Amino acid sequence: MREKNRNTVVVAKWVLMFFVLGLIIGPAAVRAASSEGQRLLQQLVEAARKEGQLDLMVTSAQGEKGTKELTDAFKQRFGLNIRVNADISGQESQQFNKAAIEVKGNIPPTHDLMQGGDENVLSLKEAGGADAIENWEALLAVIAPESYKVKDKISPFSLAGYGFLWSTRTVVLLFNPKLISEKELPKTWKEMGNAKYAGAFSLPPWTSVALMGLLKYDKDEWLDTVRSWGRNKKQILAYTAGTQRMLLGDIKFLFGNTDDYAREKARDPNAPIGLTFFEDFTQIRWVQYVVRKGAKNPNAAKLFALWATSAEANRIFEKNGFLENVVLGSGPVTTQFLKTIKERNIRPVNWFDSPKNLEKFRWLSTDEGKAYSKAIATAQRDGK
Repeated sequence: MREKNRNTVVVAKWVLMFFVLGLIIGPAAVRAASSEGQRLLQQLVEAARKEGQLDLMVTSAQGEKGTKELTDAFKQRFGLNIRVNADISGQESQQFNKAAIEVKGNIPPTHDLMQGGDENVLSLKEAGGADAIENWEALLAVIAPESYKVKDKISPFSLAGYGFLWSTRTVVLLFNPKLISEKELPKTWKEMGNAKYAGAFSLPPWTSVALMGLLKYDKDEWLDTVRSWGRNKKQILAYTAGTQRMLLGDIKFLFGNTDDYAREKARDPNAPIGLTFFEDFTQIRWVQYVVRKGAKNPNAAKLFALWATSAEANRIFEKNGFLENVVLGSGPVTTQFLKTIKERNIRPVNWFDSPKNLEKFRWLSTDEGKAYSKAIATAQRDGK
């Protein structure tokens, strides 16, 4: 019995010793990691300063004023006096197609830094057109500690170190309540092909959202569904243009992004625009920054990509572009939207939710998948 008590005391002493050592070494390790992050950041800032320039894409939703505010805040954050050339023309699909051509032709990249949906960023990476940010975790911990806390979503598994999330795009159903009630709207994506909705909605000129139907439906069934949309649509319009046509009464509803709803309600709380969701599934795209391989100004590009994930940058993106970020969840637009999807029990799906989902996306890069993508584009455009 005495031997047992003696062993218990010895164990307790060791536990106490390790606890005390943890109190001493733990903070020291944290300080060392922080010191290393600061050193790496200083090196990156100095390298960006020497480059003297940055050529990047900024979402067109920011506009010229918002883009200036964004780039000025970036330069001020790091004490930089460099020239920032921001392309706000939009046309994401065309920009990434151009980047793919540059990669194949060994042509110097147009942009140092590109922004786009996760599917475009992953395709660019796998084509060899993206550059990794070394020591990105240590740098992120110093530049944006709030983003570091959710780093596995800021730079997800298949894009870790390459893609850096600064915004999300949740697909919603926008409608004009003066023309159609929420009860009268199609309940599922398939119902949008019902003949009673002929001429009631517009479709976008891109297929990124349509292709995500593979996350829910069989590919043949889904292709037939998209064909039914193509036959029913009234026009092909980008989301913002479609929203304006809907407000004018030319169409009754469309699927689009949350920013158009938030923007119109900010302009006029009584604007005839409502927001709801399809009941079968809701898609979400993770919008990221990616540094181009062979960029002329890679260090400035890496610095901006990491900073763009921060709460500071998010406030500017929300203020001027009304853009959500459900991963960071820090701004008023996102806070309100998160409340809405929680109340309605909406759980958006994404290519990056699981390896199984990602395999479905990778299939699209096969010859069969490319043919299917073309068929979806034709179906959406022509209904054939």
